Amino acid sequence: MRLKSITYLFLLFVLIGASNDDARKANEAYENAEYELAEELYRAAMDAEPDNANIVFNLGNALAKQGKVEDAIQMYLQYSSMVESAEELAQAEYNIGTLLSENQQWKPAVQHLRNALKYNPGDADTKHNFERALAESQNEEEEQQQQQDQNQEQEPPSDYAKAMKKRAEELVRQQQYGEAFQLMQQALQVDQTVQNYNQFIQRIGAVSEIDS
Repeated sequence: MRLKSITYLFLLFVLIGASNDDARKANEAYENAEYELAEELYRAAMDAEPDNANIVFNLGNALAKQGKVEDAIQMYLQYSSMVESAEELAQAEYNIGTLLSENQQWKPAVQHLRNALKYNPGDADTKHNFERALAESQNEEEEQQQQQDQNQEQEPPSDYAKAMKKRAEELVRQQQYGEAFQLMQQALQVDQTVQNYNQFIQRIGAVSEIDS
């Protein structure tokens, strides 16, 4: 199954009504893709308003746009420590997970996107990115396992197993993760060669748990 691309949505908090001139100018610079200038102005704005969580979040975005992954994550974590609502916490976790995904750091990306879904389980973009990161993470694990087991032979999937996998993939495309997971679990009970698709089964099972 072809994996969809990561969805990037770095929300910018609008600060036009703020009294902080640096914050307003920083937003303008950010919207004009002048990210280095935006970073400088956001840092100045933070000096003036150290308790303004929105400025911290926007600085994280400016850093992310420059590829300063470590610094951006630090800002999102700082933002998380300053806010309380599930929506705000979900935004920070989403940005961390998405930024990690962009840099192919799949395992930690899975964790943060999972956290984002716990705070905001209905968000389609987060669910989409979580599924992609989980698939990539499991692909990495599978490749490592294949290297370890390269001298061990495994019975290839039967025609039945292949048919069940194709049907499950169709259900996944329809976002019917629970039905796909149940189908593969039932197939596994009657055909051991379905084990060839364990990574796929684990992935759709994880997404199914989020849905439920």
